[in-house]
Amino acid sequence: MPLNRFVYLKALTANPLRVSLSLFFAVAAGWSSAIFAKASSTWPGYNGENPVIRLAVTPVEIRIEAPTPLSGNNLQLLLALSGSNGGLGELREKASREFSAYLSQQVQQRFGDFFAGERVHLVDAGAPLTLYTSFDVIIRQKILDIFSRRDYDLEKGTMSAYGQFHYRVQGAVKGATALREGSVDLSSLKLKTHYSTRAPKDGGVVEDTTREATERLLAEMAEEILDEIEDTLEADALLAMAHR
Repeated sequence: MPLNRFVYLKALTANPLRVSLSLFFAVAAGWSSAIFAKASSTWPGYNGENPVIRLAVTPVEIRIEAPTPLSGNNLQLLLALSGSNGGLGELREKASREFSAYLSQQVQQRFGDFFAGERVHLVDAGAPLTLYTSFDVIIRQKILDIFSRRDYDLEKGTMSAYGQFHYRVQGAVKGATALREGSVDLSSLKLKTHYSTRAPKDGGVVEDTTREATERLLAEMAEEILDEIEDTLEADALLAMAHR
């Protein structure tokens, strides 16, 4: 053993207080790196000192089937796209991607605010628990009235949400059984809003509120889902699961 290392160990052995302090700071350093693990790159959440617990969150899995917003200078041209290469199918896919991104943003923001209030530190990995969430959403239109005027056609109706939301809280061990999981039937939330489409007969600008109505439904959906499962995600409930 080198002389300098021998002298150092001898000094520590001669001073029990120094040994205790050294061990304390070593353990504290480990706690610090664990407690302040890198915050989630996508979810906002509690980022202060002394969180109650850390929770890893995975990206929200979303599948949405929704009406395609018709916005443009000519309704007939948009409908004619259904017979072209890509056409209306591309518009539907684009709308689906945009609505999925919007719902994901709403979920992350609302759940993130909730976890911040609970002092739950959200991370991408390295936590005792991981939260998985998924949506399978179907939005349907119901026409209530159709008016045909000299200058335009007007359609009014409602939009309702159906489908399933599923969540799962799992321990850190890969492949472990879920500690808590459940589903919410979206139709039970009775989410509904109104839309209208006004199409000028002279080929002017189409006024369609389908997009705004869909986004209202998705925002309400994120809020209602949180209300349904927030008891499961409270800090005390997460701590109890982590200690099983």
